[in-house]
Amino acid sequence: MQCVSILSFSYAENKVNLSEEALLHLISENLNGTEDIVLLPEFCLGSTLSEYGDDFLSGISKLAAKNKVYIQAAVNRKLTEHSHANSAILFDTKGEIAFVYDKMYPYWSEYDREDSDVIPGSGAVFADTHFGRVSAAICFDANFSNLWQDMSDLDVDVVFFSSAYSAGRQLSAHALNHHYAIVTSTLKPDFAVYDIDGKEITYNRAQSDQILISRTRIDLDKVICHHNFNREKIMTMLADHPGEIELEHDYEREEWCVIRSATPQTNVRALCRKYGIEGLRDYKRRSRTYADELRSAIHQPTP
Repeated sequence: MQCVSILSFSYAENKVNLSEEALLHLISENLNGTEDIVLLPEFCLGSTLSEYGDDFLSGISKLAAKNKVYIQAAVNRKLTEHSHANSAILFDTKGEIAFVYDKMYPYWSEYDREDSDVIPGSGAVFADTHFGRVSAAICFDANFSNLWQDMSDLDVDVVFFSSAYSAGRQLSAHALNHHYAIVTSTLKPDFAVYDIDGKEITYNRAQSDQILISRTRIDLDKVICHHNFNREKIMTMLADHPGEIELEHDYEREEWCVIRSATPQTNVRALCRKYGIEGLRDYKRRSRTYADELRSAIHQPTP
């Protein structure tokens, strides 16, 4: 079983004005040693420009190292005197930067800042952690499927979504189509978790003038499979390991199923590999590659 413990902060834009010192204190006083990762919303410091080595990002780095926790801070990151990026910066358990994701699709109004031009990001990023491979997306990115496909192609286990809005069924669709979990931190303020089959398994919302502090623990050791080529292998594996793994959902119409660990000692992904059971993401990727190769061969120009 591969679980991740999450602490997420959400607060309303223009209703809760947190200084750098106040936000660092808020994070510190809510850490209890059980968290794997802390999430902050988009524009967690409003329009303030942050840069490496300033008091805020240095403070985040120190908190991460002191508490041996990952922290994802989403800030307006200063690039030059006249440019910035809307960035999600992931600090690892040593306080070092695990990745910097620059928002690929800034919202229209982000281009209107007079003192600094926003620079869109160039692509998806990832980091390997002790609980799985993680990535990030920011707010308006929810509308553009190519980014979410790219994260799937990177074999991401969970996407952390820092945002000014909730996105809702958009995120559910991305989780469903690409089979990774998605966890949010927003300025709405609300908090949601979507499972690898697109189900919204957690949703909390605060009053507009309150800070929403959300804790959850999600299981990432799940495999979603197509029935094709897998059905008999799955039944054999379940029969061979009673009480260790279980069929969480069996989707008859989609011809999919979700298998999960039933004990902390069981690694369902390793068992699926042992039994030659292919995950749905790999199945779709293999099918796409094969069809693309056939299409390319069929449509080759005649000499």
